[in-house]
Amino acid sequence: MAEAERIALETYGLAVSASMLSGERDSNFRLRTADGRDFVLKIFDAAADAPTIDCQLSVLRHVAEQDPALPVPRLIGHAIRDGAECSTALLTFMPGQPVTEQAVNDALLMDLGAQLARLDRCLRGFFHPALAQVLAWDVRGLPKLLEFSGLVRSAALRRRVESVAGVMQRLLPQLRALRSQAIHGDGHAGNLLIHANASSISAILDFGDMIHAPLIFEPAVTMSEMLTDRMAPLACLPDILRGYARGEPLHAAEVELLYDLINARQVVTILVHAWRSRHDRPGTRILEQASENAAGALDALEAAGREPLTHAWHAAAGTAAAPKALLSRRRRLLGAGAELFYDQPLHLVRGEGVWLFDAEGERYLDVYNNVPHVGHAHPTVVQAIQRQASTLATHTRYLHESILDYAERLTAKLPPHLDGCIFVNSGSEANDVAWRIAKFTTGNRGGLVMEHAYHGITDAVAALTPATGKSKDPWVQTLALPPANDADHAIGMQAKNGFAPAALFIDSALTSSGILDPPAAWLGAVAGRVRAAGGLVVADEVQYGLGRSGSNFWGFERRGLEPDIVTLGKPLGNGFPLGVVIARRRLIEDFQEKFGLFSTFGGNAVAAAAGLAVLDVMEQEQLMQNAHATGAYLREQLELLRAGHESLRAVRGAGLLLGVEVAGIDANAARANARHIVNTLASRHRVLIGSEGPGGNVLKLRPPMTFSREHADLLVAAIDAATATIGR
Repeated sequence: MAEAERIALETYGLAVSASMLSGERDSNFRLRTADGRDFVLKIFDAAADAPTIDCQLSVLRHVAEQDPALPVPRLIGHAIRDGAECSTALLTFMPGQPVTEQAVNDALLMDLGAQLARLDRCLRGFFHPALAQVLAWDVRGLPKLLEFSGLVRSAALRRRVESVAGVMQRLLPQLRALRSQAIHGDGHAGNLLIHANASSISAILDFGDMIHAPLIFEPAVTMSEMLTDRMAPLACLPDILRGYARGEPLHAAEVELLYDLINARQVVTILVHAWRSRHDRPGTRILEQASENAAGALDALEAAGREPLTHAWHAAAGTAAAPKALLSRRRRLLGAGAELFYDQPLHLVRGEGVWLFDAEGERYLDVYNNVPHVGHAHPTVVQAIQRQASTLATHTRYLHESILDYAERLTAKLPPHLDGCIFVNSGSEANDVAWRIAKFTTGNRGGLVMEHAYHGITDAVAALTPATGKSKDPWVQTLALPPANDADHAIGMQAKNGFAPAALFIDSALTSSGILDPPAAWLGAVAGRVRAAGGLVVADEVQYGLGRSGSNFWGFERRGLEPDIVTLGKPLGNGFPLGVVIARRRLIEDFQEKFGLFSTFGGNAVAAAAGLAVLDVMEQEQLMQNAHATGAYLREQLELLRAGHESLRAVRGAGLLLGVEVAGIDANAARANARHIVNTLASRHRVLIGSEGPGGNVLKLRPPMTFSREHADLLVAAIDAATATIGR
């Protein structure tokens, strides 16, 4: 300490108190002046040659020039004292906590990858002759280190070491063909500091092991060192790669070599430790635990398997050939804003029941899609569509029995006053037509919807969809929950703008509002106020219809409501486009007489065949009863799960449309936590769910109606595991 304080005063004119910092070869000291300023004094290892030292100083100058905000130390001054025996540098002090003192989490690992990518972009134009230095830690030198394999005590481990070294020998020509540049090359826990929030990197330290090497070595070394330091399990390594690839896109050929490079780095650790055990006893104690960890990492890598790991790494890096090509084509042909689920977009190629399969054959539990209402590719529905498509598929201006059969089956399940149908192709079209009917029937032009509601994408219905943005149309007013008194206010505000209500649109599941489940009688008072003001009530059953609640075939029945118009969409055809508006026949006929509505494909024979088959399966497999039983069981298990996690709050909904509120320290954190769970379920557990609600913090669970207790158990276990990783 005294020597460091003396050098600081005599060389840099700083009166300081010094304390020791970590360092493998160089001696590093934290310096503090009386007025509270902090610096770092680096005394280079006496064995370091002048070019190596100059390289470290030069790269700091280069980084300061190219990216001044990069979280690496800045060079303040340097000097050579006592001939060449004591070279020193004065650096800025980088605040932060050592990574070794914190449990790493997904956000931290992604930020680590991102900062390394940023550093490598900065180093792209840097060159120094010392970058050709020979380092024991460079995996390209592993075949030469193999001469020390006899020092490995375990025969089984020795065979594994020799096998990995043999692979590396064969890979050397491929490595020489990869793009290469200056890299930091030493991203282990001892060279990293983190901010107090434990989710981002505050500093990357120590450029003493910089080399000119394949770019892929940077993430490979860091991923490997996280294993060796036991800072992150194998399953978390894709987060590093994901963060890195966002800043520095990788090539598929590079990612394909990661498994061998990470194995090789573990073997280098084992061999360096074995050599030191004979020639450097103090040094071997430092590496003792690392060597044991490296052997364990080799076992974990082998158990996980090259193919699954490489597949996961390709997905994280965005280098999986098919998804990457598809994503590029999609953006080119559909526009960059075409919406995709999940941080890692899925390339799905097949469905069966409650399962979806991607192009690599991975199986995903579908707990989100209500389009395949009776299960993906249900054979009864598929065969009905095939039969009809092979017989007749045309527009709807001809007589045909099937659409009449379907209309009779639907209206038989509705209150007697709902006895007429208009067939269209989607829920959006159904709501659009319902809105036109309401305006025509009432002579009014005002629309009432729940806050955050979603009713579709046509121009008129988009105005009735505040979930996609607050409507600025003066004829639209929103109702909050509980809405009884708010209805009077909304109707009054509409009147001030010169409008009276034509219709109240209500998603009977209140899905976009957060899957709320208020008392059964709450809607009656609202409907009464709307009707008293001259409006109709439209029940949007796209989410809750066809028995999803488990207690009733229609969601509006569960709410104790008799609507004037019912609209249906997504689940009707189990994937085949089909939408319906159902209302009093006289009301429909008056509208038809005025406007002569016609939809080319609405109610075509193939759609009718699909709709009839869905109703058949619902009855034959008793799927509404299943929704009741499985939904009750799932809700019970979610309540038990919620009790064990601070991040999980209220469980909402009924049947097979449930929501779980996710908490956080504020609204942004709650949304981020929900997003973390959704994406972790998809990427690590192969379970697909969504998020919902005004704050985006409600887990949305809406599986096909064939969902069973077995599937519920898989879902709950996955949510448990994903929630446990929040904040880590």
